[in-house]
Amino acid sequence: MSLFWIAGEPSGDVQAAAVAGYISTHHPEIKQWGWGGQFLEKSGVTLLKDVTKKPFMGFIEVVVRARSIFKSFAAVKRQILSTGATTVVLVDYPGFNLRMAKWAKAQGLRVVYYIPPKVWAWKSGRAQILKEQCDAILGILPFEQKWYAERDIDYTYVGNPLAQKYIGINAYAPQGSIALLPGSRSQEIARLLPEFIAVARAMPKQAFVLIRPESAVPVWPNLEIPENIKVFTGELKDGMEHCSAALVCSGTATLEVALMGVPQLVVYRANPLSLAIAKRFVKIRYISLPNLILDAGALPELLQEDARSEALVDRLSDLLTDPSDQLVAYTNLLQVLEQKDPAATAAGHILTISSEV
Repeated sequence: MSLFWIAGEPSGDVQAAAVAGYISTHHPEIKQWGWGGQFLEKSGVTLLKDVTKKPFMGFIEVVVRARSIFKSFAAVKRQILSTGATTVVLVDYPGFNLRMAKWAKAQGLRVVYYIPPKVWAWKSGRAQILKEQCDAILGILPFEQKWYAERDIDYTYVGNPLAQKYIGINAYAPQGSIALLPGSRSQEIARLLPEFIAVARAMPKQAFVLIRPESAVPVWPNLEIPENIKVFTGELKDGMEHCSAALVCSGTATLEVALMGVPQLVVYRANPLSLAIAKRFVKIRYISLPNLILDAGALPELLQEDARSEALVDRLSDLLTDPSDQLVAYTNLLQVLEQKDPAATAAGHILTISSEV
């Protein structure tokens, strides 16, 4: 029994690492290889390629990098076969991993999809690919269980890794700094960081902390940072101490900030053409994980022109004056997520599937 992980984005790398680390600790005899990032490597996986340093998303960006993506398919296939891995564990990263699922299944390998693509939002036809090509689908969003069940697709909610990670952590301080989280992808950072800096310049008496993951350092732009911004490089939970509010790029970080109890504005700016295409196909009312999980607009979501600095300053002022609605929503969020150990639960399912080879 041996595993090959593919986690192509920083958030997937972190969440895969928790499961791989559990397996390394409790079953050290099981060999694990993979494509991922620093966290997967630290968990005991033999990392064959770091693919988290230049993650990509969006219709236009994918087209531009098509040749590079094609080469990556060929390379990872060779490495899976050369390692002799018996099970492939795919983590999010659907544009790449769904194709890998088809290929791996055709090779007679066991296929586990941990954190499946958001087929309930768009491209619902992918659900049939998951059903046909995967031996197990393990998810971390509780509302997905019902969606898959309605389509007669086996799915297991294993708990949410972030809910487990942030148990007992409360970073909220009414008079604290404002956290700035412009994302981890180069496109997100390039579009949001200048706006966040402009917000800080418009509020010179307010302290800010700009948080960037280590994986984003290679693509970080060289911009002048005002004196009221402290730059922190590292894990989010270490940089978010004593914060009164946050500006957060839509993504996993919205849920992390919510679990730490800090009121936030969810912001996002995308390639206009990519966003126009997405609006035609996406079937959801909300873009942030807390709102999706609660099925309510508990957090303000500011897109495109609404994410300009002038609008953000006004909305921040309102949020700092009265964050009570969000704080109540955060309590409800914890109840919905339940308290499970996702690493142990997911690892158990992966090992069970792998043992059936």
